[in-house]
Amino acid sequence: MKRTLLYLVLLLSVGPAAEAQETQRDSLRTDRNYPIDEVVVTGARHRTDVRHLSQTVSVVDRSQIETSMQSSLLPVLTEQVPGLFVTSRGIMGYGVSNGAAGSISLRGLSGGSGRLMVLIDGHPQYAGIFGHPIADAYQSFLAERVEVLRGPASVLYGSNAMGGVVNIVTRKMDSDGIRT
Repeated sequence: MKRTLLYLVLLLSVGPAAEAQETQRDSLRTDRNYPIDEVVVTGARHRTDVRHLSQTVSVVDRSQIETSMQSSLLPVLTEQVPGLFVTSRGIMGYGVSNGAAGSISLRGLSGGSGRLMVLIDGHPQYAGIFGHPIADAYQSFLAERVEVLRGPASVLYGSNAMGGVVNIVTRKMDSDGIRT
């Protein structure tokens, strides 16, 4: 009984001493709100000479496309652009005929989702099978030139351009409208 009473007295006497300690105030936390001005961040493209870029850029122009005599654009790119490969698929692949173009690979990264971005006139091509670009859809008679940016380009083009960017610039129509 004496021991229990002693523990109780010690416990009650230590409590006020612990309460008397000053609590440390958080220097970063305040009860006041400080309004800040709105910040708008925009990106702008600057015309830059290809020699001054930090990445490797290949441009395949119309004369090179016509000289190759290929109906699909991707075999032309395989011949002209170092590090770009197109696998050939059969009837079970992306194409619908024997010898159809399959997947695109740039510097070892295939054209799967988030690895290689294919653009037509600067617009991303997310269509296809599970987000993969359909290689047979890019016909050589439609292209004026093809710009290939090898290496990571996510800063300029978003998270889907980890391995590089293939930008297909289409030919402009000579006349307006449709003739019958």
